Amino acid sequence: MCGLAGFVGNPDPAVLERMRDALAHRGPDDAGSYQDGRVALGHRRLSILDLGGGRQPMASADGNLVVVFNGEIYNHPVLKRELEAAGRTYRTRSDTETILHAYEVFGTQCVEHFDGMFAFVLYDRRQRLLFGARDRFGEKPLYYTAQAFGDVEFAFGSELKALRQHPAIHSRRAVSETALTSYLLHDYVRGPQSIDVGIRRLEPGCAFAYGLAGSSAPGLKHWRYWQPEIGNRTHSAGEQPAAKSSATQLLQRLSAAVEERLMSDVPVGVLLSGGLDSSAIVALLHRAGHTGFKTFSIGFRDASFDESPYAAAVARQFGTEHIARVFEARDLVEQIPFVAARLDEPFADPSILPTSMLCQLAAEHVKVVLGGDGADELFAGYDPFHALTAARWYSRLVPRFLHDACVVPLVRWLPDSDKNMSLAFKAARFLRGACAPQEQRMALWMGPFNPTGLRRLLPEVAPAVLPEAPPITGPSPCDIDRALEFFQRVYLPDDILVKIDRASMLHSLEIRAPYLDRELVEFVNRLPGNLKYRFGSTKFLLKQAVLESRLLPPSVVSRKKKGFGIPVARWLRVELHDYFRQVLIENWPHELAMFDRMEIQRLWDAHQRRSANHYKELWALFMLAQWATHRLDRTP
Repeated sequence: MCGLAGFVGNPDPAVLERMRDALAHRGPDDAGSYQDGRVALGHRRLSILDLGGGRQPMASADGNLVVVFNGEIYNHPVLKRELEAAGRTYRTRSDTETILHAYEVFGTQCVEHFDGMFAFVLYDRRQRLLFGARDRFGEKPLYYTAQAFGDVEFAFGSELKALRQHPAIHSRRAVSETALTSYLLHDYVRGPQSIDVGIRRLEPGCAFAYGLAGSSAPGLKHWRYWQPEIGNRTHSAGEQPAAKSSATQLLQRLSAAVEERLMSDVPVGVLLSGGLDSSAIVALLHRAGHTGFKTFSIGFRDASFDESPYAAAVARQFGTEHIARVFEARDLVEQIPFVAARLDEPFADPSILPTSMLCQLAAEHVKVVLGGDGADELFAGYDPFHALTAARWYSRLVPRFLHDACVVPLVRWLPDSDKNMSLAFKAARFLRGACAPQEQRMALWMGPFNPTGLRRLLPEVAPAVLPEAPPITGPSPCDIDRALEFFQRVYLPDDILVKIDRASMLHSLEIRAPYLDRELVEFVNRLPGNLKYRFGSTKFLLKQAVLESRLLPPSVVSRKKKGFGIPVARWLRVELHDYFRQVLIENWPHELAMFDRMEIQRLWDAHQRRSANHYKELWALFMLAQWATHRLDRTP
């Protein structure tokens, strides 16, 4: 994997080098720079394909085109044959060169021909044009600004830290209040905004063209070339596809996606949790004749969130070279400052901590791994899917006045425990979203704060910026489809893939996701929702496919989803009580002075008394405080 950075402005090789090398963790193997007048491109490389010939920035044979690229074009071998048949001559084996040739043949529509995970920026000298794109799901990041920062008219980078290395941008950076409230509503900053005013993320499935002065179309334009479309659009009500035939096709497509992601000149391993998603990948590799590959898992002495025995059992079954490490809870705690200090934006998904530890372990042995990410968003794998039907009936049968006056107060009397997902917590969360419009339920169920709580926390800020974004609305009336739309368009790119990219890149590791294969996703998204969630079973079709093919034993398929969590609710009350209190109550960062400290104290006291389980709210505030504290120290 790699890191990109560049700008259009007054030439300064030292500034470009600082921007580029701020991303050294993404590409420790090589570095390169290119400058042509006001255009500067920088690249850090993690060498995976064509180790000797894939250096970047890479120029076309005539020198007109120069590209910096992060990711993998999985259909590169197919495209290479097509482009060679069209008269293009390759000088390397790198998929980076395919981008150059495809642009020469297809222009800016070349991105529609790429299957993979990628972010790239290409400079067309003759057209005086910068052209860039991001993959369909947002596996690889790309930030940019077309807002004038002093002598900078345009700048881009794989992470915000690269853009902040430019002194003109650093001197004028400010926190976006809209992005701050977005974080508190979701656990993450919802794109396309970023936490820095004036800097945006290129959205998944989007491309941009920036015309320099003197070009035929100066200025910035961007467009969407792909978006997940969910719902049964190919079958009438009486012609629903059979589960058996769909399961067979699913497994064929998943097997092809796994095989395609083995393209590499270095060994490829697998992150193995022992759950259905990653175990299916290991089983498919074994069935295809691949042997001796490495699998990785981590375990914890705290059995409440240790999945390592399940991973070890799958590894034994398929004879992998399994590498595991057991950590103490204190090792996990040590990840908090390590991760928080390296995140450019506040991020409150606690699973980034064990994910970082797993990536650290894998990176000691390989550069590339396959992972099971994307399966939950594709096959309705999350617990909130269980609540959809209940919420529909609840909103119809329980009047709002009864909900507010009776049901909500009664739930507050439920005894709480030290579990993150205690009964009291689940009941309170369900009621928070049960009466909301259908398209808003998932965000309310999963986010730390609702708008009412946010107005109490930020009384001078929140009223001016809420609501932060229009809700997801889709063409399908199916509850499952509408929820999947939220997960694929919002939660996957802004939470899961941010977590995977940042946690892996902290350790210079590339993670590939077979479940996000375009053809696989488009096939599954055309299927009706009752093939994904049925009879109270999440991932129904994937389970059927695995069982019918005897790919995995029933014990793996039927095991309750455990997730990759940490016991935050208990930590707040027991082991790390003093640590959290010091950050949240005693040393709240002065940069966050707009927060109502009394409201933070109220949330803390209620959690300590067990009158409410506020672990999500307090964890989001804690990670925000950690981010703000480290942000003060970041200078170019």
